[in-house]
Amino acid sequence: MGVLARWRASEPALGRSAVIAATLAMLMFLLQGHVGLNLQDEAFLWYGALRTHAGELPLRDFRAYDPGRYWWCSAAIALCGEGPVTIRAANWAFAALGLAAGLLVASRASRSVPWLVAAGVALAAWMHPPWKPYEPSLALIAAWAAVRVAEAPSSGRRLAAGVVVGAAAFFGRNLGVYAGLALLAVALTAAWKSRQPLLRSLGELALGTLAGYAPMLALVAFADGYGRAFLDSIAFYARQGALNAELPFPWPWRVDLTRREGFAAVAAVVVGTLFLLVPLTCAAAILRGALAGAADLERRTRAFALGCTGLAWFHHASVRSDLPHLAQSIHPFLLLVLCAPAAIEGTRGRLARGAVAAGVLALTVLGVGGALPWVRRALSTTPYVPVQVRGDELRLPPSEAALLTTLVATLEARVRPDEELWVGPRYLALWPVLGRRAPTWDVYPAWRADEAEQERMLTELADVRWALLDLRPIGGDPQMRLELSHPRVWRWILASFERVPLPGAPETTILLRRRS
Repeated sequence: MGVLARWRASEPALGRSAVIAATLAMLMFLLQGHVGLNLQDEAFLWYGALRTHAGELPLRDFRAYDPGRYWWCSAAIALCGEGPVTIRAANWAFAALGLAAGLLVASRASRSVPWLVAAGVALAAWMHPPWKPYEPSLALIAAWAAVRVAEAPSSGRRLAAGVVVGAAAFFGRNLGVYAGLALLAVALTAAWKSRQPLLRSLGELALGTLAGYAPMLALVAFADGYGRAFLDSIAFYARQGALNAELPFPWPWRVDLTRREGFAAVAAVVVGTLFLLVPLTCAAAILRGALAGAADLERRTRAFALGCTGLAWFHHASVRSDLPHLAQSIHPFLLLVLCAPAAIEGTRGRLARGAVAAGVLALTVLGVGGALPWVRRALSTTPYVPVQVRGDELRLPPSEAALLTTLVATLEARVRPDEELWVGPRYLALWPVLGRRAPTWDVYPAWRADEAEQERMLTELADVRWALLDLRPIGGDPQMRLELSHPRVWRWILASFERVPLPGAPETTILLRRRS
């Protein structure tokens, strides 16, 4: 039996899952691929993808996530151009892989096309924000790998699970940790329950992990200076003590309803409730699966695998506890809920699955629906404005379109092509929009820098003639302001630059020119 035949035998819904996933991903791209532009976080991916396509290496040549997503987007740039729509197409192409994996898990409950479409709509809608599909997609792929290992532990499935762990780490080392913890727990538990050698199971998972992480190992071994950059990036986050700016859990009983009304109030309560439900449900699934006896092992093994994946991934939302990070972590929980009535047969089973799908869709609409770019455009009382950005036409809210147009026109008029320009992280998109390269390695200077990092930045800024900064803290964190994160750099800016009028921009946005 060939490889494809074996896949079809083990995954009867492979074809329909792939088609539904690709269709939904394309639909989401068509709905919002030309809507909005996040000048900060979305631009962090866009700028990095452009630099990667130009031959630079993430982490070594500019501050970045791990390289996987940049290589993926760089391949799209080679085919489709350098505009933001290309990056969005690449994002949704990757999301299609995650959606297909998620639908293969959902097909354990039902292979009905309407059921899979309903499940796929919920999974696709929760891929928010649209420039961060890698986290939820890899969660879905890890969940699928975990379910396969739990259902029928074998050498091939453990090796494949290890490849998922290594590949996830290539896109984000924290994602590799999440996938590794989940799949390690599932693989060892499944081996123990089926009386397979534990050390052998562990070795197969480790071997697969090395294979999946091979691109990063090759960079560290053979790319000049990359090993040092990789170790420096680990030391940086260890010194910060966190992977992101912290936000406390928005517990539902702490939601301030006086500041919200209508749909926004309901959405806030739903999101707060999910921060409670997701970890508790995943923990309960793990406990029930671990205590399952021989009689009900098969019924609970899938829930155990999804619970392990969901609880590991929930760490991503536990640090910065907001809707975007919940959306990047919730997918294993959604699969756990969708698959809950899988064991119910006959008419009762169909009714139960329909009710669960309807509930998950309602949860999706209330929780993340109002945040989706295409929904916000549809509900806007003022028409979005067309703006040309690097060859692509985007539709932006009028205020955002006016700000971007003002900033681009001002910089093009004042800053000569041969003059160095530095912009703060809130306006990071201006570098790719203007076709410029950042003068500094750290294109997102929000984190607390040590003396060596500030010295490096001061050296890189020595020839800068213009600077555009926003004085507001990044992410609402009062510590993420340049005067606190980079005090030496801030004092040098105050001493070396003078403010230039910038009409049409917010008061917190300042344009600075180097003193003669």
